[in-house]
Amino acid sequence: MAVTLFIMRHGDAEPAQALKADAIRPLSTLGESEVLASADWLKSYMQEQGTQFDWLLASPFIRAQQTATIVESITPASHRDVADDAIPESDPQEFCDWFFAMLQSRYPNAETIVLVSHMPFVSYLVATLDKKTPPLLFPTAGMAELKLDVAMQRADFIRMVVP
Repeated sequence: MAVTLFIMRHGDAEPAQALKADAIRPLSTLGESEVLASADWLKSYMQEQGTQFDWLLASPFIRAQQTATIVESITPASHRDVADDAIPESDPQEFCDWFFAMLQSRYPNAETIVLVSHMPFVSYLVATLDKKTPPLLFPTAGMAELKLDVAMQRADFIRMVVP
């Protein structure tokens, strides 16, 4: 069974303010509209495929959670989890180890998954999953589509989607 993974960068966020941590930066108005465009594209894609999202994961950072909420409001997911190891400075290999373990144990029937996270993590994650693909630059609310081989714990990069 083929598993499709969309790795999405959060939408544009408000700039860091004095005394505010990176983790609590919210989406800007521009970011919200970027995410809506991506969510609309995802909805059309899912309708074409005749399926829905099985699993939505998002970094615990505010802007990623807001992005996931917008995506889920347009295209509902069967399950949603916080991915604590999907923050900007996370190790992509450690995330992959956790992710594939979750796929095998908790979500063995998942066919379509969305992960919302941050640069540079999303860039290095694509390169970790598909060794043939160099780290990519993700625009805000941009998505990489990958086809997962769960047994081999790897993926093939398909395309970058920037609605």
